[in-house]
Formats: sequence, C-alpha cells, structure tokens
Amino acid sequence: MRIYSVTLCSLAALTVWDAHQAIAVTPALNTSENFTVPESITIIATPEIMEKKEAIFSSTNYVEFSSINNQVELAQASSGELTDPSNQSLDPKEVEDEVGEIRIIKPRSINQPPQRRQPDVQLLLRSGAFTSSNITAVDFLQRSDTVFTNSATLLATPKLGENTRLVTSVTGGLTNFATKDEFNYKYLSFNAGVQQRLAPGMYGQIGWVQDRLYNNDGSRILLDDSVRLTIGRQDQLASQLRLDSFYDLRASFAEPKDQNRIANSLGARLRYDITPQLQGAIDYRLTFKNYTQQDRFDTQHQIGLDLIYNINQDLFIGSSASYLFGSSSASSIDLNNLSVGINLGLNVPLF
Repeated sequence: MRIYSVTLCSLAALTVWDAHQAIAVTPALNTSENFTVPESITIIATPEIMEKKEAIFSSTNYVEFSSINNQVELAQASSGELTDPSNQSLDPKEVEDEVGEIRIIKPRSINQPPQRRQPDVQLLLRSGAFTSSNITAVDFLQRSDTVFTNSATLLATPKLGENTRLVTSVTGGLTNFATKDEFNYKYLSFNAGVQQRLAPGMYGQIGWVQDRLYNNDGSRILLDDSVRLTIGRQDQLASQLRLDSFYDLRASFAEPKDQNRIANSLGARLRYDITPQLQGAIDYRLTFKNYTQQDRFDTQHQIGLDLIYNINQDLFIGSSASYLFGSSSASSIDLNNLSVGINLGLNVPLF
C-alpha cells in the first residue's frame, strides 16, 4: 500500500502538467488581461496535480472602448442675401420659401467595436491523451503507458479593486491509463486567492489550495492543503514574442503526512505567435522540494514544448512534449520522464 500511494502521487506529478499546460494560451484568455491556470488556472502550469491552475494574469485593467460621440454645436445660419449690397437681413420665412427648410444634419456617432472583455466566470473543459515513459517515478518499477485525462474547471475572477482580483476555482477530473487500470484515479481541487497588480505586466498572488486524490472505489489517496505565494511577470519582447516568468513558493500540509513539503519553483515561458491563430512556446521550470516528514529532497528540471491552434476564441487544440529530469535523495525515486501528447480545450464564458 505504501508503494501504491507513492506511485499514484508520483504519476500525478508526471502527467498532469501536460494535461493542463495549454491553459496558458487558450483563446479566450488572449486578451489584454490574461488569467490561467493554471496549471492552470492557468493558471502558471506546474508538474503536480496540486498545481494545475495557472496564474497568467498580466494586468487588472480592462481595455474598454466606449462609443465616440461627436458633439456638434448648432450655429445660427446667416440670413443675408449676397447680391444685396446693403446686406440687409431677410425674413427667415422668406429664406425657407426660397431654398426650403434648412436643417442641421448631425454626423452619425462613430462606434468602435468593443474588445471582448475577460468574463468574470468561465467553465474550462480540457481533454487530453499523453504517452509517458515513466508513470510511476519509482526506480524499481519503471513503466510506460498512455494516459487519458478529462477535467472541468469553474473559474471565477471578479475584480475587488482597480488593481486587485479574487481568483477562485473548483476543478474535478479523471485520469485513466491504457494498460494499468489499477493506477486510475480521480481528483478534486479547490483554489482561492487574491491577485494584486504590482507594476505594469507584473503581479503577485497569495492563496490557499486544497487537492484530493481518490481511487476508483472512492477511497482517498491524498489530501493536500497548501499555502501558496506566486510572483509573475510578462514582458512583450516584440510584436509576436512574449516572455512569461515566475517564482512560486508553496508549503503543503498533507495526509499522509510523509507528503508534507516546501517547494520553490522558478520558471520561464517564451511564446511566439506564428500566426494570429497558431502559437508556439518553449518553457523551463526548476523546482526544489524539501519533504519535512521524511529524509527526502528533490531537484526537478522540466523542459516543455507546445504548439497551440486556436480554432476560435473559445476552442483550441494543442500538442505538447515535455522532459522531466532531476535527482532525489530517496534512492527509490527516479524522476526522469518523457511525455508527448495532444489536448483539446473549450472555454465557456458564463458571465
């Protein structure tokens, strides 16, 4: 049972990062104000089941276009007859009889189409399939398999102030394996945090996350409560090139207690807009995990490649590849894993 528990926690860490990586570039979030999850939400994507919400928030100010109404002052029409050398005033009634009624024609209001605003509440649906070279992360039990993931996230990001947002979400999902049915699991995650704009293109977020893993029979594998601090930044390097970078600190208090840990992560993501519909990205993440209830310290490196095609503003399809490698003070742990997959995402704006 001990090995089984470690196996499930490890495979979650190895596969879910891929399943939710695309949240960072979903079409509905490609506005002047990005959020994700993420991973999600994105929501900045992390390699653990508990870190599937990506914070891709860049600014708390909507770019809203109001209608441009031209105000025209109505001038009095001169009522002089040009051929009259005395320039004597004529009766307005006579002018109307000669040339008809004179009316000021007001120019039509020029309305610029408003940019689509970021909805406060969205339903994010994700489905993916991935191959994994080492689903267990256990040295003496190395297995490869194909993993299928399906999840739904209810994300709410209402504004609390000019530069502040509340970020809350609930995520439920299923993870199934093509040949290792005994590894199948369900997960449920709750997230609540406050995100503050610190400077143009820079944000900070502090919050609480609870994650739960369950066997198919409903028995709980893991309960994890975490306090999380994230500092992120977006830099537009060129019209088609953007760099996202972040630092993440997380303290986790779990059941079983041997999963208690403190994790520090640094990461960067370079995104290039190949066309308005097609984006490519490369990212790197370095994570240090210190397990407080066991003699274990992990150092993880993860390199990822993504290619995302936006079918429309709310629907996308993507492909991804990632390589996880590193070391652990626990001799039984083997972190090396190569994963390649495809995923589909739908964002449903609610209000």
